[in-house]
Amino acid sequence: MAPDPGPGIDGRDPSARRQVETLGVADVVVSILEARKEKPWANAAAVWRQRRGDIVHVRVILMESASAPSPGPGGAGQEGRTEVIREFAARRLGEDLITAFGGKDVIILS
Repeated sequence: MAPDPGPGIDGRDPSARRQVETLGVADVVVSILEARKEKPWANAAAVWRQRRGDIVHVRVILMESASAPSPGPGGAGQEGRTEVIREFAARRLGEDLITAFGGKDVIILS
């Protein structure tokens, strides 16, 4: 039996979390493009990261507007709809994603 990966960024059920060795920009972009097929209301996306021990948790969120979302489900304080489309648990981030984040923990794509 695989060890319990623990809660997601906000304590949600981790069942939808994808565990990867290295997470790169391509993984995030493919997640966004696939989800956009069924969510045409989305005009922007956000990518959040949070380090917990040796694992980096990354959440990909589709948004109706490009203002910064709340990290919690439903995007409290967010104008318009938001939906978490993917969560990753990565041992490390690829250099491309490290560069994209820079010194921040959130990337907004609009």
